[in-house]
Amino acid sequence: MKKYLLIGLALALGMACKQEAPRYASASPEIDVIKALVADYEAGNWDAWTGHYADTAKLYHNTTEPSSVAQVRDGLGGLLENVSSYGFQDQDQFYEMILDDQGETWVNFWGNWEGTLSANGKNLVIPVHLTLQLENGKIVEEHAFYNLAEYMAELNAINAQKMAEEAAMEESE
Repeated sequence: MKKYLLIGLALALGMACKQEAPRYASASPEIDVIKALVADYEAGNWDAWTGHYADTAKLYHNTTEPSSVAQVRDGLGGLLENVSSYGFQDQDQFYEMILDDQGETWVNFWGNWEGTLSANGKNLVIPVHLTLQLENGKIVEEHAFYNLAEYMAELNAINAQKMAEEAAMEESE
């Protein structure tokens, strides 16, 4: 009987001391995937960038409606047509992986995007937050939040100036 009691006590103690997987991490294979995603974005390597996503990935960039990887890639490419240089500032970049209560793996990224507008040389800094769900090393869901108000205001001002210059040239003819 003593033997069974000791075995039961050992099992209970072993279960009580069982270490659960960490819920938060600042280094993981999943974070490495997101670091590669950011690097591919900065390099303009869109084929490699696309390769980080599952075929069925849903992306939500400043919206509640999902977009495909191709739609987001094309949209980002369109935004980048107006800049001569861009990338994320090295300082103040943060990555965090979490394992949520449903057992899903998510990686959070915070960084400051910096770009120079081609038309007027204006430097813009836009804070960016990404939350990405990964399964089997691929991104299956992405939520991105960034404020393009200053970027759009600058483009509108550039276009208004061009229109005014064209109108002045037509009047002088």
